[in-house]
Amino acid sequence: DNTMEDLLQAGHVVKERWKVLKKIGGGGFGEIYEGQDLITREQVALKVESARQPKQVLKMEVAVLKKLQGKEHICRFIGCGRNDRFNYVVMQLQGKNLAELRRSQARGAFSLSTTLRIGLQILRSIESIHSVGFLHRDIKPSNFAIGRLPCNNRKIYMLDFGLARQYTTGTGEVRCPRAAAGFRGTVRYASLNAHKNREMGRQDDLWSLFYMLVEFVTGQLPWRKIKDKEQVGLLKEKYDHRLLLKHLPSDFKYFLDHIQSLNYADKPDYAMLVTLFERCMKRRGVKETDPFDWEKTEENNADHAG
Repeated sequence: DNTMEDLLQAGHVVKERWKVLKKIGGGGFGEIYEGQDLITREQVALKVESARQPKQVLKMEVAVLKKLQGKEHICRFIGCGRNDRFNYVVMQLQGKNLAELRRSQARGAFSLSTTLRIGLQILRSIESIHSVGFLHRDIKPSNFAIGRLPCNNRKIYMLDFGLARQYTTGTGEVRCPRAAAGFRGTVRYASLNAHKNREMGRQDDLWSLFYMLVEFVTGQLPWRKIKDKEQVGLLKEKYDHRLLLKHLPSDFKYFLDHIQSLNYADKPDYAMLVTLFERCMKRRGVKETDPFDWEKTEENNADHAG
């Protein structure tokens, strides 16, 4: 655990505008605080990284966040800056992330209805970031959160672009892959390509989504207890992935087939995948307005006039 002094303390005001309320997380390379915008009075998230830290990722975060502004499933960018101690970005504050929400379920899993609906939103957010020429490269449940206001608390937001990489050239071609790329991401949800330190492509973000869907609906992945990255990679290589489809609709065989067929430079058929989700939802009578699993547990203490 990082016992270093926190970069910000409660009560500190950044740029005479954003007042720090409390620390809400330590991201991979920095710290996250909840704050208040003294001009608009809204609650905000402040992401901060030490100016002395060798691995600067906030610059990428800001670049991608700015590029994605106005797209659905993306937090509003509010401001950024730097001083001699730290770099920071200020953005719209969201609610709980999907890792917390899954763990708060009795079975540690989501219903198929909830899984299909959030899966479709995540798929659309992945298509969005790809459409502006970037890969996310760290697709996992804790990097997606629900909104925290009544107007957006059924929408899923994509977080954390610190590991993103531009996969297109200036002219929109796909960049040449590097021979050895170095591992990026989170072991549990990483594609086999990532384990092999190969250059990641658009399909690798979809592999991570696939593993998330399996975990959402079953509560676990076969390699969840293995700590060693190499061992997880070996298991993913030899594991018959069709076994992971057991609790998903049979159509998800086509999701798996599709991502298995893609190479580095290939563009995924997002429309086909969207249609697959919609077909499965229609077949099961899943409605967009149905309560999500985490809304059900709360309705006991919420008032029913809704």
